[in-house]
Amino acid sequence: MFGLFNKKDKEEEKALVNPKYLELVSKWDAFLEKIDMRFQESLTNSEEALLDNLEESNYDLQPTMTAWNGMKAQINKLSDKVEETFENSVEPQMLDYVKEWDLVDERQKGTSLNLSMYLRMERFERIIEGKVALTFYNHAIQEFNQDFNCTQCSGKLEVKADVFRSHYVSCDYCNTVNTFNPSDKIAQIRWVVENIAEYKAIEEWGEMRKAEENYNNLPCKADHEDKTDLIAAFKIREEKERIYWEKYMKERFTLLPEYKDSFEHDIEVKMKMLYAERERI
Repeated sequence: MFGLFNKKDKEEEKALVNPKYLELVSKWDAFLEKIDMRFQESLTNSEEALLDNLEESNYDLQPTMTAWNGMKAQINKLSDKVEETFENSVEPQMLDYVKEWDLVDERQKGTSLNLSMYLRMERFERIIEGKVALTFYNHAIQEFNQDFNCTQCSGKLEVKADVFRSHYVSCDYCNTVNTFNPSDKIAQIRWVVENIAEYKAIEEWGEMRKAEENYNNLPCKADHEDKTDLIAAFKIREEKERIYWEKYMKERFTLLPEYKDSFEHDIEVKMKMLYAERERI
């Protein structure tokens, strides 16, 4: 009996080093590397294209974001390409030389790449949407300030923040109080502030996601087991999440001062789900 098992193991080992099988592995590795390079190039090209699109459209956000949604859909299709290629081409050919359970590592290569692309896209999406929003916002500020003059002395007035609602601006020359009224177009897109705040807090967001991942990677513990490491990891995750929301909320009320009074409350609302998770643990 033991001789039969040894013979089977040797046959499987021989199949794994078959030159034709190794050639398929090399082709699969090269394909994944090509997909990864195409993914990175797509991100770089899309950033350049979107910022150019924003300028060419005279800072009209709607066509720019529509273009981004199309680019994003095409980039995300690369993940489908990885799965389809393995299922329809790579695996059937490899099964001529090995058993299905021998392909776990090869399948995992594709899964790992897809996870990597998902995580990079998650970060990139915050960055590019934040850059587009910030570029738009800065343009809007500049445009408003060119045509905003004091009604009394015609002195130049400057709008520094809160361009999304009507508010009073005092003239530095004659102290006359003037009313700033945003255009209908700018008033309808307050959501750019959320994108800018996310972009300005991107490093804190990255630290939060890292702490969350470290916590989730720890093994679950039974009630009678020591949970010291789990609790410590959760506390770090809680700390990083609070730091992120503090940064985000500060950046938000810098552009929309109306949110300053609810700063602490808004943070606690965001932390509520994490606190509920802590109670369960």
